[in-house]
Amino acid sequence: MDIEWLEDFLVLSDLSSFTRAAQTRNVTQSAFSRRIRSLEEWIGIPLIDRDTVPPRLTMAGHLFRDAAREMIRQLQEARLALGHRTQAFTGIKFFVSQTLALHFFPEWVSKLNHRIHGLKLDITVGDTYEGMLALSSARCDLLMSYYSPLAPMAIEEKSYPSIYLGTDRLIPVCATTESGEPLFSLTESKSKNLPIIGYPPETFLGRLCNGIIRFSGHRPHFAPVGQSPSTDILRSLALSGAGVAWLPERSVRGDLQNNLLTQAGGDAWCCNLEIRLYASQERTRLLYPSLWEDIKELQETKLMSGC
Repeated sequence: MDIEWLEDFLVLSDLSSFTRAAQTRNVTQSAFSRRIRSLEEWIGIPLIDRDTVPPRLTMAGHLFRDAAREMIRQLQEARLALGHRTQAFTGIKFFVSQTLALHFFPEWVSKLNHRIHGLKLDITVGDTYEGMLALSSARCDLLMSYYSPLAPMAIEEKSYPSIYLGTDRLIPVCATTESGEPLFSLTESKSKNLPIIGYPPETFLGRLCNGIIRFSGHRPHFAPVGQSPSTDILRSLALSGAGVAWLPERSVRGDLQNNLLTQAGGDAWCCNLEIRLYASQERTRLLYPSLWEDIKELQETKLMSGC
């Protein structure tokens, strides 16, 4: 049995979609399905009910899910323990959500470097859900990401404690007219085709946007004109007048101040975000001495000073 089969199964159990799970695992759907079949053959019993839409866990699947999590946890602990004995820890593997890597992480890590000298960082950038998998499979030590109850993280707080770092908002923006008004408005008639530029639905920000639209009281008739997991690409398209895009406010503050972009809807179309730092309890004990506590103290000092 391959440990990747267990990770595949856990992703599928969280997402309830072979397509989205395969995209999250960065493999083709056919390859992903073969790996799930291989796991079921190894166990000797079906874990997934493929006759339902969306596919659901069988009774055996529900029972095996806890066992799979425990097996991965024990393998991670063994690998960490052996690695700690055989070689010195030389750096911190950081996984940072894409937008935060550009508009929050540099300043934050600079403050951390002032407090702790000599830090070595190995930084990977990607989608929040990719970071969750990297953290749970011990491919990273720390995960910096957004958090929102509209798209809850599929990790246990007991195993992966977090530190609150700050706030942001996901807001709908569009280009402005010559008079400075929004080129598009989310409050206009439902009959109008309103162009929107979105994220792939399996991504964290994609799920947030779907939640915002689903729970809004007023729904214009949307006309999707493009999608990308990159906030930079969506920002460029919004600046060009292609449509409305939901972007983290931190990433467009300059555009808003210069009236290049403006909000296309009020607070009902926005979503509050928390910025959090996650780590596994095992890794916090093997990082630089007292690093986790130093990060906590740094954040407490920041909150007390009102920064």
